[in-house]
Amino acid sequence: MTVMSGAIISPALPGIGRFYADAPQVLIQLILTLPALMITLFSPLMGYLADRFGRKPLLILMLSIYGLAGASGFLIDNVNLLLASRALMGVAVAGILSISTTLVGDYFSGPERVRFLGLQSSAMALGGVIFINLGGLLSDWSWRGPFLLYLTGVLLLPYALMVLREPQRTASDSAASQAPAVRLDLWRTGLAYLIGMISMMMFYLFPAQLPFLLASQGIESGLAIGVALSMAALTASLMSFCYARVKARCSVMTIYVLGFLIAALGLFITGAARGYAMAMVGAAVAGLGLGLFMPNTTTWLMRIAPERVRARVFGGFTATFFFGQFISPVVVSGVSTWLDSLREVYLAMGLLCLSLALVVAVLGKTLLKADASL
Repeated sequence: MTVMSGAIISPALPGIGRFYADAPQVLIQLILTLPALMITLFSPLMGYLADRFGRKPLLILMLSIYGLAGASGFLIDNVNLLLASRALMGVAVAGILSISTTLVGDYFSGPERVRFLGLQSSAMALGGVIFINLGGLLSDWSWRGPFLLYLTGVLLLPYALMVLREPQRTASDSAASQAPAVRLDLWRTGLAYLIGMISMMMFYLFPAQLPFLLASQGIESGLAIGVALSMAALTASLMSFCYARVKARCSVMTIYVLGFLIAALGLFITGAARGYAMAMVGAAVAGLGLGLFMPNTTTWLMRIAPERVRARVFGGFTATFFFGQFISPVVVSGVSTWLDSLREVYLAMGLLCLSLALVVAVLGKTLLKADASL
């Protein structure tokens, strides 16, 4: 649900631009990025509502809105109405990601939780592989085609109603709700948010920018672009699936360093690529590194967030995570004023990842030395 919110229509952007030829270019770009902004704005509220009124009822409502608002793009002819539907879908995604991640904390603990967080992130990335390619295939038929894939939100409703259970509030939970406010480690929580935001900004370099890089090489097929875009999602899925094994051998801080180093290598390869195959290799390598960030950050937050405010903490995480998606094109636009091409942008982001790997390594030896054992 979450990965599909933006990337699924990336292969259709050229067709959308041609259909709304009279609309300002900025509105066409907002069709892709507006859901991310709404996720950023509404995720904290969703976390509060989930803590206040329960997880399952809100999740069921958000799945319904997601499917109907997302698929409405297949019928809409007015660009302003399309933007409104995308905004509403973004609100739904805010609820889906915040609540589903919170439910993981409610249902599982210890090593089982670590394993499941890896599976969750793997499923997110694997969904990206499947639906980005389907979006590319459908966009060759019509730019409206990818919007039909959002109906999966409605199709999942019966399954969610049957298998999900609302966590039971015990007497100790009720007593805890009357207790004084819990103390949240704002410094570590804020750093986790920042790393999540940066990782999403880096990941979104591929769905938002790689189509234009490939187009400059004469590659315009929606299916071909979709296949290239899905490489980062595929390898991210594989790495997330293996996260529990990696976590058994490495600390949270070490995994962050490895993630930034591998992502840097992939960005360097993409920036240096002179053909379709090499660009795909770069995306695949970058995905290996970026696939570590989502499960690693959620694992860290599960350890440091008090249970009573867990939903709100993950609402904030969802907000910052998708703010990285929203600002990715903005950052690229700003960096591009100093650079000559998209290739140089990828190389510059690779250098940024190298710098961040060094910063996290230093923090892991100093201010965050205690987290080296987590």
